[in-house]
This record gives sequence, structure tokens and C-alpha cells, in this order.
Amino acid sequence: MVTNKPTMFYRLTIMLCIFLLFTPARAFAIKPAWLQAHLDGNLKLPGVYHGASFAPYKGKSPDYAATKLAKDRALDELCYRLSVSIKSQFENRIVAKGNYEEQQIASSLFVSTRKVLSGVEQKQKWMDSRRHRYWVLVAIDKKKADRQLEEQKFVNQVVDRLENRQEEILKGIEKISSLLNQNMLIYADRMQHFEKLLVVIDKKVSSAGAETKNEYALIHDQINVLEQNRQEQAQRMESAQQTQSQQIAGLIHQNKMLQDLLVQISGKIQKDYFLALTDDDVKRQESTTTLRVKIEPGKGQGADYFAGEKIRFRVQASRGCYIKVIYVTSIGESRGGEKRMNIMLFPNTHDTDNWLPAGENKIIGKHGELEIIPPFGKDVVTVVASEKQFTDIEGLLQQASGTYYSVVTRNTREAIRVRGLGVVQPATSEYTGSVRPSESGMVATDTCFIVSHPK
Repeated sequence: MVTNKPTMFYRLTIMLCIFLLFTPARAFAIKPAWLQAHLDGNLKLPGVYHGASFAPYKGKSPDYAATKLAKDRALDELCYRLSVSIKSQFENRIVAKGNYEEQQIASSLFVSTRKVLSGVEQKQKWMDSRRHRYWVLVAIDKKKADRQLEEQKFVNQVVDRLENRQEEILKGIEKISSLLNQNMLIYADRMQHFEKLLVVIDKKVSSAGAETKNEYALIHDQINVLEQNRQEQAQRMESAQQTQSQQIAGLIHQNKMLQDLLVQISGKIQKDYFLALTDDDVKRQESTTTLRVKIEPGKGQGADYFAGEKIRFRVQASRGCYIKVIYVTSIGESRGGEKRMNIMLFPNTHDTDNWLPAGENKIIGKHGELEIIPPFGKDVVTVVASEKQFTDIEGLLQQASGTYYSVVTRNTREAIRVRGLGVVQPATSEYTGSVRPSESGMVATDTCFIVSHPK
């Protein structure tokens, strides 16, 4: 049990960088939220149509040509996405005026949308200094765009191109092919990330039981299907270079299938908070190589534990840093979806020194203060490492809607009642230490899980 004294209550301040939509991001930082959502295929912006793309650049920053190319590509992407989505809406009206091939209609819709739309604005930009890519997000008010596309002159332009402007149709097909090639680069990047994620997950379940391993084998299957489809699309793209006018409709359809698979995988990752946090760990590792941290349960990754059993975690970092160990749990459904609670397991009343020297092992729970209690199930634990001490470590847990850190833990006693890892009452006097605040610095994370059972 934990005595009910305010000095013993721990409240977590998340120092991880939570990027909000339309918030500028810095170079070498984790991708901003809007860009990550776009790459995952599930970016949703209320009341607007949007497009995002990038252009490569050389040197320390993009020049005018690169920034213009990125914006033009983002506008092309917006118009392409919009033309694909409105195809069924206009196809009957267009076919009624003549017998046109599907790829010709797709091209004419795209070119006409590109020429008709006005009022598109640049909403966000981000410079990926590590990969030398300059990203741009553009958007147009949905009602404004719908009005422009509903006007008769838009349909007239589409039909006029089909009847009289075959050169523009061919250029439109080339432009769509270029867009799809750009998307293939993005899919290839996502696959590289997923491959790293799968390697990490395999390590995280190395000591797990067969049932748990099978559970995470499903994500392997989905990612393998995505890669197989991506390779097939790449082959189609290559063979279509000589016969684009005959292939473009199939390429558009296949691109949509890839997008749908990517959304399914991203959705599965986000619904499982072990996968979601591990995905975040990998992204942080991709953004920097100077600070790495690792956490492992005493009995191995994904191991089984039983009621009343003491548990220890081993933490190691590539350089000296401050750490805190957090237990993440679901506390059921709410109006806004599943709520998640964060409980700070370390530092705690038994062990207040959260400095970890480079390369050394630090044992969390060495005083026997962590034990398995009901309810039982999968228990996810993550370590946060910072080169600077955490600010206000006893402060309120920040609430951030839509992220993993969303529920305030009033006290440790309340937390223990929710899920089966808890800090037991110390045998000595109450905690009197403090953790001094400092400026935030580089942050690294790592996540593990165990499976708890009754005796």
C-alpha cells in the first residue's frame, strides 16, 4: 500500500515533443504531426482539401527552385487527390458526351482541376535537414473548391480537353505518372521504417509466450502484404513507362490499394499502445543517433509474471542522461475513445536518483518496490531519457488529446487500482528528495512489455 501523503504522489510531466497540427517544427526533430499523418495516409484536416509533397535540396537550406518545386508538387498532389475523389461524381456527365477511355478521363479531370482551382494556400512547411527534403502542405477551403468544380465551365473544360486537346491529356498522364512515382518514394521510405519496427518488435517479444508472439505476428503479415503490393506497383510503374496511356488507370487503382493498406497498418499500430510507443521509439532513433536508451524486464522481453511476483527492469543508455520509467495502461472507453493512464514507476519513494551514467546498467525495482497486482494482462513500460534533468517532475501530468499521455493520475493509490504494476509502501521514512528542474535537451525513449497473470 502507498500512504496517502501529498509528498509521495508523483505526477508525470511528459517532456517528449508533442507536435500539434500547423505548429512549426525544427530541423533534426521528429516529423511534425501533419507530415507523419500524411505519410501514414490518414491526415484529416476539417473543412479543406489538402495536398503535401517534397522536393530535394542541396546545402544547408532549400533554394528558391526547391521551395517552388515542393509547393508545385503539393498543389499537383491536392488536384490529383481531388480529381480521383470526384471522378464518379462527374463520370456519367462526361461519358454522356462521348466514348472516352478511363485514363483519358482521369487525366482531363486532373488537368482541369489544376487549372480551375484558385484560392489554394500554403499551410505548413518543414525542412528535413537529415534527408535534405523540403516538405510543403497546401490546402483549399472545401466549400470554395466544391463551388468551382460544380460550375458548368469545369465540365466543359474537361470535355473540351477530351475532344480537342490530346496533347494536354498526354501531359496530364505524364504528370500523374510523376506523382505516382513520388508516392512510390514515400511508400519505400515507410517500408524501411516498418522493417526497422519489425526487427525491434521481434526483440521485444523474444521471451513472450506463443499466444503473445502470434498476436504480434499479425502485424508482420500486414506489412509483408504491403511490401508485396508495393513491389508489384513498382514493377507496373517500370513497365508502364513505354505505354503510360494504357496503364495509368491501373496504376491509379493500385496506388489507392497501397494507400488503403498503409492506413490499415497505421491504424493497427495506433490502437495497440505497445506498438504505438515502440513506433515512436523507432522514429526517435531515426531522427538522431547520439542518445539511445534501452529497457528490458528482468526475465526477458515479453516474459510472463504472476500475482505478487517482484519485477525489475534493466535500463542502459549510450551516454549519461536522466531517466524516468513510465507505466502505460488503458482504463477503458470514454466519449473521446480509449483513455490511457501514465504512472511514473521511477524515480520513486524508494529510489530518487534518476541519473544514469553512460553504458552502465541501472536496475529499476531493486528495492523490491515493484510487484504484480490485479487486474492482469499486458503491461507496457517505457523509459524516457533526457540529457537534461526533467522540469517539474512532480508537476501535473499534461493532458494532450489524441496522444498517449492523456489522463491525469491523481495519486499512486488510484493508479494501483487500475492495472497490475504498482509501487509498494517503502519500509523506511517518506520520500523527501527532489528533482531539480533544468532546460529540456535531447530525448530518447524505449518501450517493453510483460504479461501478468494470477497465480
